[in-house]
Amino acid sequence: MTASCPGAPTAGLIPLHVQVSCPTDARLVVRGPNGATAYEADIKGAEQRQERRLSIHGHLLGGGDHGFQVELFDAGGAVLARTSVVAKARVQGGLAERVAASLSASDTPLVADTLGSDLYDYADQDLRPWFDQAPEVANAHVDALLANGQIEADEAEALRGFLANGFMILPDVVGAEELTALNAAMDDAVAQKREGYEWGSSQRLHNLHEHYPAVRGLWQHPKVLKLLDLIFDAPARPCQSLSYVFGSQQDHHQDTIHLTAFPAGYMCGVWTALEDVQPESGELVVYPGTHRLPRVYRASVDLPVVENGDWTAFGDKVVTRWQSMLQEGGFQPEVYRPKAGTVLVWHENLMHAGSLRRDLGLSRRSIVCHYFAEGVVGYYDSTGLPGSLSLDPRPAA
Repeated sequence: MTASCPGAPTAGLIPLHVQVSCPTDARLVVRGPNGATAYEADIKGAEQRQERRLSIHGHLLGGGDHGFQVELFDAGGAVLARTSVVAKARVQGGLAERVAASLSASDTPLVADTLGSDLYDYADQDLRPWFDQAPEVANAHVDALLANGQIEADEAEALRGFLANGFMILPDVVGAEELTALNAAMDDAVAQKREGYEWGSSQRLHNLHEHYPAVRGLWQHPKVLKLLDLIFDAPARPCQSLSYVFGSQQDHHQDTIHLTAFPAGYMCGVWTALEDVQPESGELVVYPGTHRLPRVYRASVDLPVVENGDWTAFGDKVVTRWQSMLQEGGFQPEVYRPKAGTVLVWHENLMHAGSLRRDLGLSRRSIVCHYFAEGVVGYYDSTGLPGSLSLDPRPAA
């Protein structure tokens, strides 16, 4: 048996990866720093090596290094294997402290194998971000930022757009030289057929920031980070990047159930146009005002975890719920056709989609990056898996 945690400090959920080789039925037990049982589960005997991917709620540990013991017992209670592992937690800032207090008060387990909204107290109104509060409260917050010289007039206008519509549009964020480098990176990824990419498909390419400095520069763009910091009132931390040569044609959806934050609200999507978007290219579509709709989680529609790529039940229970909310609220789609270098920042709960590609020869080059606020629990409610927050040094503004 082996067990491992990341070697660097982790904010939020700390992955604990356990591998077991046991031909007979056994009991897996994880003990926390105080020696108490933090997790236990039965393991069915099997000849092949089995994996158990667990998540440690680092908020409940406090910052620093914390020792865990992982044990395997047979049916009679005899120890079959025992190993230790160190979890390195980073817990800092007022938001992290409030989250830690909430997790403790709601008896959130220290170690979990499946993550979901039922583990967290989403009803705690004291954890609501400023922009999800009453309009007069949220607008007063923007007024104060402007009066104190913390933002410029154009930034105040962008924040007010975010409050009213659920998104903000930032023109000319990415310059011509950056765009050239980003498109060159995209060309190289396509030429190398990364992830089996086929030209002309709506396939997305995952995490090109790990391979191309230009994409990583966009991932950590100072102006974008500044505005996200203002939205979160905490440091923004990138989670992932998704790159598109052509339109995604993705059905309307909220990100909330896919990239899930506790407390609610502390995730944003950022969409950057790498070229002028043309009509009939499969443009992005947004639904202004839908960020105020109820959040849909697995628990709210009695949906099991999505496993083995089977999204059938998800479509039946979640997509139909989204469709009903759009129809009942009378929300109208708005087609988004930005110029190259324009950045769109959206609220985690905004309904958005990729429209039909009516001209298959037209590209729609874009990169989407998702960000959590440092201090939150970031996870994927649809699959029950932990999310990640990059703690790399941030570039100077």
